[in-house]
Amino acid sequence: MLKTKYIVLLLSFVCIFTLGSEKVLAEFRKRSKIDFLSRNETKVYANFCTGYYLMLEHRWEEAIESFKKALESNQHAEKIHNLLATCYFQLDKKDEALFHIEEVAQLKPDDFGIHYTLGSIYASEGEGEKAVYEYERAGGCALEDIDKVFVADMLHRLANLYLKNGDLEKATSTYKKILDAKLTNEPAGIHLKLGQIYLERKRVEEALKEFVKVKESDSDLESISFYLAVCYEELKDYDNAIAELKTFIERHPEAWFMRISLSNICEKVRHFEMAEFEREKAFEILKENVGDGSTNLREYIVLSQLFQKKGENRQAIETLQTAISNITNEDNEALKEIHLLMANVYYEMNEHKNVVKVLRKVLQTNPDCHQASNFLGYFFVERGEKLDEALSLIENALSFEPNNGAYLDSLGWAYYKLATERDSKKIMIALQKLVEASEYAEDPEIVEHIGDVYYSLGFWEEAQKRWETALKQWEKVTKGLPSHLIHETARELKAVRIIQKKLEKLQDLEVMEYSVERLKSGERLVSKQVQ
Repeated sequence: MLKTKYIVLLLSFVCIFTLGSEKVLAEFRKRSKIDFLSRNETKVYANFCTGYYLMLEHRWEEAIESFKKALESNQHAEKIHNLLATCYFQLDKKDEALFHIEEVAQLKPDDFGIHYTLGSIYASEGEGEKAVYEYERAGGCALEDIDKVFVADMLHRLANLYLKNGDLEKATSTYKKILDAKLTNEPAGIHLKLGQIYLERKRVEEALKEFVKVKESDSDLESISFYLAVCYEELKDYDNAIAELKTFIERHPEAWFMRISLSNICEKVRHFEMAEFEREKAFEILKENVGDGSTNLREYIVLSQLFQKKGENRQAIETLQTAISNITNEDNEALKEIHLLMANVYYEMNEHKNVVKVLRKVLQTNPDCHQASNFLGYFFVERGEKLDEALSLIENALSFEPNNGAYLDSLGWAYYKLATERDSKKIMIALQKLVEASEYAEDPEIVEHIGDVYYSLGFWEEAQKRWETALKQWEKVTKGLPSHLIHETARELKAVRIIQKKLEKLQDLEVMEYSVERLKSGERLVSKQVQ
C-alpha cells in the first residue's frame, strides 16, 4: 500500500509537468515524518520547514531558496529533491525540475516508482529514447509489491514506444509479458496488436492465431473479420476469407470497402457472378455517398476506379475532378494519388496530351514521386519520343526503388529504343536490364520485351520461347472470363493479339528462311508437278 501511494505521489509530478496541477501538495501535507535529517540540526530543519510552508503558500521561488539551504548539508536528502522538483515544475522550469528527479533516481536506482515517473515525463516531452531507458529500468526492479495497474501501464507504454521506434521484436515480447502475467482485463486488444505486428512482418500464420484468439475473446469486434480475411487470403484459404467477409457485410451492408475486398477474392477463385454482384453493390453505395457530397476522398478514388473498370472513363475523370475540388486541406499525398490515377485513365482514353500534362504537374509539386517519373518515362519510350528525357526520368525512379521490376523493365525498354536509333551496343544493356526486371516481377509484358530484344538480335528461337511464355501468362488472365466482363481486360486481350501476330510473323520468316536455304542447296521445293 505504501509503495502504491508513493507511485501516485511521483506521478503527480507528471501532472504538474504537463498540466500545472497542484495535487502533489496535498500528498506532502499527509507525509509529516521528516526522516532525512535530525531535529538537532536546528538550522537545517528550520530551512526545510520554512521552504515547506512557503511552498504551501505558492511562493515557489522563496521556497526553492530555503530548500537549497537545507540541501547544502545533505545532498542525498531524497525528500528535499522531490520538493525542489515540485517548485520548479510550478515555475515551468522543466530542466531544473528534471535534474532533481534524476537525482532521486540516482539515490534510488532500484525504485520502480521513480523510473516509471521519469519515463512518463520523458514520454510526454517526446523524448522517446530516454522514456524507453527509464521504463526498462522500472521493469528491471522488483515488481512483487507494486500495484499491477502501474506495472501494466508501464509495459503498455513501453510496448507502444517500441512500436513507434520500429522495434517489433521487443514490442511483441513486451505485449506477451502483459498476457503471461495476466496484467490486463482486455486480452483481445493485445492479441489484436500482436496479430497486426505479425501481419506487418509477413508472419501470417502467427498473425492468424492471434486474430483467432481475438475473435474467441470478442466476436463483436468489427475489424477482426477483415484481419482474418486478409490472413486467409494470404494463406490462399479463400473459402474462409470469403466467409469472414460475408459475416462482416451481413452486419454492415453499407461497408463498401469490404464488398470490394470480397469481390477481388471472388475473382481470384473465378466466382465471377458473386464478384460482379459485390462490386456493383459497392459501386451503388459509393455513387450515393459521393452524390451526397462525401468528404471521404477514398470514396471518390475507388468510385473512379470502378467507373474505369466499367469502361466509363469520362465519368472516372469527372469523379476525380470533383475529388480535387473537394480537397480543402492541401492534402498533397491525396492530390498526388488522384493525379496519378487521372493520368492512367487519360492513358486508356488515348488522350496523350493530358497524360503528359497531369504527370508533369505531379512532378512539378512532387519531384520525388518515382511513380510519376517512371510512368512519364515509359510513356515517352512507348511512343518513341523524348528518349533522352525518358531515360533520365526512369533512372530517377530507380534511384528510389532500385529493385522495382517495372522500373527496370522501363529502363531496359528505353535502352532498346535508344539502341535501335543510335548505338547497337545498348541492345545488350537493354537485355541485361530486362532479364534483371524479370527476376523481380513476374509480368508478361517484361517477358514480351525480352522476346523483342532477342528477336532484334536474331535469336529467333529464344524470342519465340519468350513470346509463347508471355502469351500463356496473358491468356491465363482472360481464361474463362464471362462475356459481360470482357471489357475489363481490354488491355490483356490487346496484348494477346499483338503477341499472336509476332509469333505468326516469326513463323512466316522461319518458313521463308528455310525455303531460301533449300534453294541455295539446289533442293527441289515441289515434289510433284501438275500434269
